[in-house]
Amino acid sequence: MFDPFEALVLSTREVSESDLLVNFLSEKRGRFLAVAKGARRSLRRFVNKLESGHLLRVYLRPGRRGLAPILEAADLLWAPERLRRHPRGFALAGYFLELCERSSPPAEGRELFSLLRETLRLTEQYPDLPGLKPYFEFRLLRLLGWAPEFELCLACGGRIRESAFFSFRKGGVVCRGCASEEDRRLTPRTLGVLRALNRLSLKALPRMILPQSVIRETGPLLEAFLLKVLDQDIKALKVLRELDHGTGARG
Repeated sequence: MFDPFEALVLSTREVSESDLLVNFLSEKRGRFLAVAKGARRSLRRFVNKLESGHLLRVYLRPGRRGLAPILEAADLLWAPERLRRHPRGFALAGYFLELCERSSPPAEGRELFSLLRETLRLTEQYPDLPGLKPYFEFRLLRLLGWAPEFELCLACGGRIRESAFFSFRKGGVVCRGCASEEDRRLTPRTLGVLRALNRLSLKALPRMILPQSVIRETGPLLEAFLLKVLDQDIKALKVLRELDHGTGARG
């Protein structure tokens, strides 16, 4: 048996009448799959543990050659129980989980574990926190090596002072003189917030005051850029958009 280690449950799916295939993310192994034998019928080993977003200490043993390891046991370390009573917070957590799953090939994504774990904790504590969604999207882009440039014009190399436009094609800001018709204009305040996301810690985010006008601009921009980079359909985003449309919330 392998030494136990911490892992977050990203998703699960049924593979037989009694077994589950569990998708995990960990600092030790990155994203990996494990088979939970008898998990659908277990009354003791896995009850209320193999849920998306749960932090576990997992005990694995090797599977057959070339197959996923077997999840022998698991200790529940943390679960976002309060989010089950907050529809948008629950959907937002699901969005974060799916983003990490979709952006991490097997055995990769170790660098995402800490970000996801701490963001889920903060989401449970502040499910309506303005800016949490764009913060996570920007940090994820940075960890994956796709962070957009917000300081220098990506066309001429000049430092951006006030007028800035976001270029999806170039992956960052361009100055007024280099902007094209399809580039999106950023207000100075929004540009300042986007730059701040690069320096701000997750713990400091609840103290940051973000006007709704800035959230309405930064949220869709980072979301659109991330989806362009990933080039994948994020199913949880549809649920989140429907909830936001019903409440008028963004970010």
